[in-house]
Amino acid sequence: HYFIQSNLSFHSSMSLQLLTLLSSFLLIKSKSVDNDEQSVTPVILIPGICGSQVDGWYRKETPHYYCSKDSKGWTSLWLCLECMVPLAINCWVDNIKLNISDVRNLKNVNGVQTRVNNFGQTDGIGYLDKHHFVVQYEKMIIDLEEMAGYKRGVNIRGAPYDFRYTPNTKQGKEFLIKLKFLIEETYYINDENKVLLVAHSMGNPYLVNFLLTMDQAWKDKYIDGYVAIAGVFGGAAKAVRSIISGETEGLPETIVSPEKMREFERSAPTVYWLMPPPSLWGDTPILFTATRNYTASQYQDLFVDSETPKGGELYDYAREAPLFAEDIGVDVYCVHGVGSETPYQFRYNDKGFPDSMPVTTTSDGDGTVNRQSLELCKEFKRLKDYKTISGFLSTHLEILQREDVAKYIVNLLKVKNLELRKKQGYRL
Repeated sequence: HYFIQSNLSFHSSMSLQLLTLLSSFLLIKSKSVDNDEQSVTPVILIPGICGSQVDGWYRKETPHYYCSKDSKGWTSLWLCLECMVPLAINCWVDNIKLNISDVRNLKNVNGVQTRVNNFGQTDGIGYLDKHHFVVQYEKMIIDLEEMAGYKRGVNIRGAPYDFRYTPNTKQGKEFLIKLKFLIEETYYINDENKVLLVAHSMGNPYLVNFLLTMDQAWKDKYIDGYVAIAGVFGGAAKAVRSIISGETEGLPETIVSPEKMREFERSAPTVYWLMPPPSLWGDTPILFTATRNYTASQYQDLFVDSETPKGGELYDYAREAPLFAEDIGVDVYCVHGVGSETPYQFRYNDKGFPDSMPVTTTSDGDGTVNRQSLELCKEFKRLKDYKTISGFLSTHLEILQREDVAKYIVNLLKVKNLELRKKQGYRL
């Protein structure tokens, strides 16, 4: 059959995944690793929102006559560059948006199946698109190969996930289980060496949630440390604009309609999750209209006034997962950009709310995440180092392309690998 049935129960699908992972885990654990090259601290990379390639397979009715009803196999949903053009984007939104009829049982719209590619490998996070036009972690992966002699799939591994879902959803919990097995697997295929976790953007609060679920003995055994790059620990004001008016993520508004993107963004709980919390933003207004202002404590009113369907329920559900916690039981190294104009407050004219783009006031940050959110990284109980970057390639996405960020991780690994070899009795 072309279409994979979507009505398999959660428990049966999870049992199959766990059996597959357990079989792989047992086989790997039984191997004897004698190669000196593998006696290094392995790295697992965790991407942020919109940071993993997602495929779709659909057979369904469409709202537009020009949209295909049958993909006839797996096709790229994110990032699909050819979908980001007039007309085609209408079809794309209808395939990637979530069914929000039951907020606590979020899923794809009827007739659509999705998957995340190459879990454990780097293919699905190096580039955001299949054509390799939009780079993400690839530059850092190459730097780790060239500067430190690391190998993809062995001691550089990736943990892509469906970024539409928060950690407390069924899909998010499945990812956290897979991440646990990936860490353990990576530990055993690398001579039982602890793993260094590297996360970017929303991957950081996702990782916080994961670490909060693991007991300290497990973390002490498997985790060597955690590098937080551009962590959105206190939300980002930009997420409010995404929900209210839509966000094109840098694509020209003459080609991609913010209103059309909003239809997808309003269905994704992760966008609500990243709205600035009242605990950090306080009474500072975030959004202004002709009739009133809204603070982070007044989102429920904002959802009603902007006619955001299920907005209040999605926000409440998403925020059941914390963005930040001081004590996560591992050593933390923070890196983020500063000095870039970052969306902070949004002002709508008399007739522009919510269906036009507001006038945006900026504050300091990395161009996407506001500084006060980034700086929460200082509050980790086991903070080992804190580094800020400004100037060229210091914005939220560009920071992954900076050679000095890669060198920072390489130097950290060199120290850890030296300690590792001393402990294991290697001749230096």
